[in-house]
Amino acid sequence: MPRPALEQRLVQALGEQPLVLLCAPGGCGKTALLARALEQLPAGHGAAWVTLDAGDDLHRLLQCLWQALEPFDLPWRTSPEGLAAMATSRDPGRQRQAAEALVNALEACELAHGVIALDDLHHVDDAEALAFLDHLLLRLGERWTLAVATRQEPALRLARLRAMGLLTELRAADLQFSRDEALALLLPAGLDAGAAEALHCRTLGWPAGLRLALGGARGAGPGSAIDRQAIDFLTSEVLAQLDPALREFLLRTSVLHELDAGRCEALTGDARAWVHLDALERLDLFVTVVGDQPRTLKLHDLFRDALRQQMQTGRRDEWLALQARAAANEGDPVRQQALLLGARRLDEAAASLRQRSLRLMFEGGVHTVVRLAEQFPPDFARTSADVQDVAGYAKWRLWRNAEADQHLQAAEALHRARGDEASARLAALRRATMLAGIGRPDAARLALPAGDADADGAEAQVHARVCATWIALEEGASRAVAPRFEALLRTLEQARQNELWATMVPTPRLTACPAMGPLLARWADAASLAEAESPLLLSALAPMTQGWRALWAGRLDEALRWLRRSERDERWVGYPPIVQSHRLAFTAVLQMALGQREPALAAARAHGDGFPPSYGGRGPWYALFLMGRVAASCGDTALLRDALARLAQVQAGLPEATPLRLQALLGLQGHLAWLEGRPGEAVARWQRTLEHEEACDLFGLAHELRTLLALQRLRARDPAAAAAWLAPMLQQAADGPRGALFALPALRELAAAPWGTRLDTAALATLRAWGLPAGADAAAGSAPAIAAGIAPGPLHELLSARETEVLSLMARGLSNKLIARELDLSPHTVKRHVAHVLDKLDLASRSQAAAWYHAQPQARRSAPA
Repeated sequence: MPRPALEQRLVQALGEQPLVLLCAPGGCGKTALLARALEQLPAGHGAAWVTLDAGDDLHRLLQCLWQALEPFDLPWRTSPEGLAAMATSRDPGRQRQAAEALVNALEACELAHGVIALDDLHHVDDAEALAFLDHLLLRLGERWTLAVATRQEPALRLARLRAMGLLTELRAADLQFSRDEALALLLPAGLDAGAAEALHCRTLGWPAGLRLALGGARGAGPGSAIDRQAIDFLTSEVLAQLDPALREFLLRTSVLHELDAGRCEALTGDARAWVHLDALERLDLFVTVVGDQPRTLKLHDLFRDALRQQMQTGRRDEWLALQARAAANEGDPVRQQALLLGARRLDEAAASLRQRSLRLMFEGGVHTVVRLAEQFPPDFARTSADVQDVAGYAKWRLWRNAEADQHLQAAEALHRARGDEASARLAALRRATMLAGIGRPDAARLALPAGDADADGAEAQVHARVCATWIALEEGASRAVAPRFEALLRTLEQARQNELWATMVPTPRLTACPAMGPLLARWADAASLAEAESPLLLSALAPMTQGWRALWAGRLDEALRWLRRSERDERWVGYPPIVQSHRLAFTAVLQMALGQREPALAAARAHGDGFPPSYGGRGPWYALFLMGRVAASCGDTALLRDALARLAQVQAGLPEATPLRLQALLGLQGHLAWLEGRPGEAVARWQRTLEHEEACDLFGLAHELRTLLALQRLRARDPAAAAAWLAPMLQQAADGPRGALFALPALRELAAAPWGTRLDTAALATLRAWGLPAGADAAAGSAPAIAAGIAPGPLHELLSARETEVLSLMARGLSNKLIARELDLSPHTVKRHVAHVLDKLDLASRSQAAAWYHAQPQARRSAPA
């Protein structure tokens, strides 16, 4: 029923206020009123509608919001999936960052004004979801409004908005029907004035009460008793008037969130499901059409609650069985688990979560997996092998390693107690791999299960080979790393399971091991294919891995290009901690090699200071060691001293800290002695370090020390000794200079020296190739190529061929979906190309990009011949 005055008030608020709140009990017409108001928005305005349901958390809310915003082609600079990962990270800083990125995308939208409508927010009890909405409201610009319909006041910070006049509220008193509105509804239905007046008084103008009362009056006469409690009335007056077959269909399908013929027939076995759904729609029986393919209905919450209450109180056993059957046909893991827990099928729910968890985490839902694991009753979770397994693996992925260790240890014992040896071995392999990865190879060996992992399936094989690779790396067997990593690659390629590629990410120190170059390229290419349509961390780490490969080979200009791409990709995937950590390490070493002292030191400090403490083990030690290496190379004595002091503190608490594993530290102490003017001590420490050359070769330290010792002997007029120091590393020409980049000025001085016959032709050519200032001028290209719409060179020098195609289609006004169809790409890939175009051209919106393109001369738009 139209309510012009109320609708106009709401339309005005939706165009002016940051927040519009419709807060009233069920049946007050909040949804209908909001929907009618949105239909009346002026031209150029738009709305994104999200209906929430019981159990929805922040991850689900955002997934629905991204779908609702899809028609507006927001110029995302961080992918929606990346924003969801940031928002659900439980890190307040990253949550604020996600809210800011979302607001920036909204503000760059082409709409004159937009509305985000969240219906039934009372279903959301996730504190993180409400906190994120607070962050969003705090930053929302004038061109967007958040409209919330809820049965209870949300736990949002409303006081500030009220005080500043930035909140419009409609409560139950505003929504109730006036006497005149009630009569306008009831009199045309055949009620006389007296009965209509009586109904208005008895319902107090409650919209659903009037609607229900009208139905009751038609079915049982105006003298029918009307219970003001909606559920009681629905049960006694509405359900009682229905055809028995339709009533039974409704009762049994009330377990479902949404109703379509296929799902209802699978649940009930009733081949006439489509007939019942058609009848519901024709009767307008408190249903809303929410989809067309297939035709999908959703019951009003009040009506569904009434149906469920009747089933739960009168047919409890059947209700439990229906929930279990519904779960069997539910594709959404969150809803499926809610159904199984409601059906008291805890073991089945735990097994299903374990089966789905690997894929969920690969798709960016690691926080969702942790939350699902936490939904089980604590007593059950402690004794469930599946829950412990899932919780351990997910927390490992979040670098919460101490917790992961406990969960995986428990999972192994519980799997074994129930006779599932294969699952027990897999849990043990996961734990052993984690322990090896945090610098505890001895503990990893003890955790490794007996038997042949190859007999236990692809995942077990992968973990066994990852564990072997980590153990070699941690024990300083740097020459053994590449063969073991190659065996891992073969296993991953044969397994053909994309989600397993996330099991092993090449760390910065692994990339510096001998003979790793071709293997890094192989891993990066395969990982990129595994996540070709996914904006997750592998898609950011793959180009960075290519960058490490180019860097250690001495191709600094190429490495810089990979760094720029990895920075864009890091933003696109939402700045995951592991990507940030790797990128800071990469930036520090590359900028150091390029002679960019301050950027190198800033990145090294950030890497050393920001390594997550929850990682535990030797992770922070390695970060501080790299900080010290960069500080020494850049001549920052104070930072090197700080690194050594903090290394000593961390080292005191390290397990398995044998002298051999700490061998590399001697080299760093030698650097400090050199910078402090004690060259004799420095040389002695460097030589002692190289007594165990393979063990000390952390981040290519051996090559750096050989370079420094060679230069020291050359300056002492002993070129034969200098050549002897250089010869072993020059024989490994295929690997490139590797750690010698930390001593690049010394390497260049050596390359320019006259060697006579002390170095053979091949060795001398290698030395001079390494000593060339390759990429020394590349740092000048670090500033954005575009400024104020002015760019040098043809367009193909700024954008890739595909990005140029996407830009030209944007300039023609095509949406992401139409561009995807035109170029035979996925919509996700188009979004990523749009983000790259805007980043490279330093533009904020699609309209700016289109204007920029049309402003370019035709010759600049053309691709090279």
